[in-house]
Amino acid sequence: MSDRLWLDRETWNTIDLKEVGTYIYADSAEDLMISYAVGDGPARVWDRTAEEMHDELWHAMDTPDNEVWAHNAQFDRAIHLGQHQQFLPPIDLERWRCSMAMALSHALPAGLADLCRVLRVPADMGKLADGKKLVRLFTQPQPANRKILRATRETHPAEWERFKQYAVNDITAMRECVKRMPNWNWDASAIAEWHLDQRINERGFQVDRELTQAGARAAITEKARIAQRFSELVQGQFTPGQREKFKAYLSQRLGFELDNTQSGTFQVMLRDPFLEPDVREMMELAIASNKTSTAKYAALDPAVSPDGRFRGGLQFAGAARTRRWAGRLFQPQNLPSRGLPKPEAIESYIEHLKAGTHDLFFDNLMLFGAAALRGCVIVPEGKKMPVADLSNIEGRVLAWIAQENWKLQAFRDYDAGTGPDLYNVTAVSILGGDPWNVPKHLRNAFGKVPDLASGYQGGVAGYQTFARAYGVKMADFWETIQQMIAPQHVEKARDNLASWGRPQLESLEISEIEWVASETCKLAWRARHPATQKFWYDLGGAAKRAIRNPGQVFTVGPFIKLRVVSNCGQKWLVVRLPSGRYLTYFEPHIVGQGRDETIAYWGEASEEDKTTRQWVRVFTHGGKMTGNCCQTIARDILAPAVGEAERRGYLPILTVHDEVLTETPDDDRYSAAGLVEILATNPDWAGGLPLAAAGFETYRYKKD
Repeated sequence: MSDRLWLDRETWNTIDLKEVGTYIYADSAEDLMISYAVGDGPARVWDRTAEEMHDELWHAMDTPDNEVWAHNAQFDRAIHLGQHQQFLPPIDLERWRCSMAMALSHALPAGLADLCRVLRVPADMGKLADGKKLVRLFTQPQPANRKILRATRETHPAEWERFKQYAVNDITAMRECVKRMPNWNWDASAIAEWHLDQRINERGFQVDRELTQAGARAAITEKARIAQRFSELVQGQFTPGQREKFKAYLSQRLGFELDNTQSGTFQVMLRDPFLEPDVREMMELAIASNKTSTAKYAALDPAVSPDGRFRGGLQFAGAARTRRWAGRLFQPQNLPSRGLPKPEAIESYIEHLKAGTHDLFFDNLMLFGAAALRGCVIVPEGKKMPVADLSNIEGRVLAWIAQENWKLQAFRDYDAGTGPDLYNVTAVSILGGDPWNVPKHLRNAFGKVPDLASGYQGGVAGYQTFARAYGVKMADFWETIQQMIAPQHVEKARDNLASWGRPQLESLEISEIEWVASETCKLAWRARHPATQKFWYDLGGAAKRAIRNPGQVFTVGPFIKLRVVSNCGQKWLVVRLPSGRYLTYFEPHIVGQGRDETIAYWGEASEEDKTTRQWVRVFTHGGKMTGNCCQTIARDILAPAVGEAERRGYLPILTVHDEVLTETPDDDRYSAAGLVEILATNPDWAGGLPLAAAGFETYRYKKD
């Protein structure tokens, strides 16, 4: 009869796990103790420093039918697989389960202590309050000023006993959390996707270490040069980071009040051919100094294994709520993607960077340094890298679930080669004209920015975010907007500014024209997308009705169903997606009354500000929930496709948003076209969704 083995390790190492990642750490880690429980039996500790292995633990590890559960099981697997663990029974990947991945799959906290608090695990079952202090004491070297550099059971016997109790409590806490968590997104297929994730992380990718080391050196040198040159230009009065002083200085030099000193603002202003040379240089230096991405070179290099591969770069369901993969350590999801030099120029830069001659042949070294980061990912001799990306997948999913039929047809026409680019279609739907002949600056301003900003009910703030990203200032197009967009939208935008927009205008630090231009485009986009706009409001309304009527099912469009359910005494708003998976919102409730009524739930603050993992009240609305739906559905299309690619011999080494990188033999059996076909094949549940993908083959990762 099979059972569950609950497992947790405490280890010692001289190196920092956060600096080198799980797999490098595991190569030299030393097991101190393994806490465990079999089924619902008592939790015990095998103190490896003092006793022989427990027969019960050996038998549970060695029983092929037993599931093996751990919190952050990737760590425990890596330690178990280490060469120094060869005397332990092997545990096949298919037997492992991860309570942290299960929690993340339901938008619950990753940390076990936080998870216990949210799930109201009784204090006597939870983690010890002084657990972190004990972990620091016994699992890493002590500060150099301490008499004892390594604490052990001999040097700190009382604390060691407390440490063992901490290890026992970890097991009871994990086991209780699993009992209290829902399993809606943790069925057999989801567990298989986690196993796929583990194989990708264990496989890792080959790293061009010559590039990482050269890039790390160059970033330090260039940062120092930028700081020195900026100081010379402003006579040492301030640094680029002293934003208020910099803003006041530039406002005086420019003769008008500058909105802010953000990179996007500078990029727009740099298009002015009459900008004074020293002011231009200050802005360019400020943009370069803000490029923190080049620090990834130094972060990646020490995490590379002796065989030249970096492992453990993905976190399963690490993106809040949507269950998308998130990056770890190298953070591939945050690589620069806009305003990059051409691939040939980047390849040339890499060659010169390795030779130490990059500063002789290239200007704007921070830009090139950031652009070359993708090039750290390579393949070994005899291999190649087919790469494929789902094309405009969120826009397609949005049109599909909202049944915006004209746009669905436009996607189908484009895929068939009989229709124009979709951003061109959006641009002319606002401006009029020929969708086959839209200048790039108008395509960005009235196609790309509106589609990205408006799709999830975004307003002026969303427009500003995407306009800056694409080097666009909406005010620059004010004359065109007034001429081409219907007058009622222009007048409505002005009315909105007068009635409720000024506080937002002031908080965004933008001009009236910029606000009204953005608001006008928003209104024009919404007028062109009536089904999408209806979907937002229907989804938000259904969520409110579901909260007020627990247990009742509410349907939005042909695919989305919502209801509030109870699990272990706690309420959840669950949104069933066409894939059969769920969006989950913990303890949903309604705040306010009348027009001020808002949907709220409890979640991690990182969803809002990306800076903290505190569990707080989070507010949402129909548009934001629509974004959650689209991003999650996109993920539910990608993940099985990645698994299918692996089955066909395209070994996945990384996913970056809606893109998958694979490693294959360098022969004709594998191609970008073959990988594209896999990604662009509709799942059984996605009939009618126009899917498309694009790809290329390379030996070094790049932005195609």
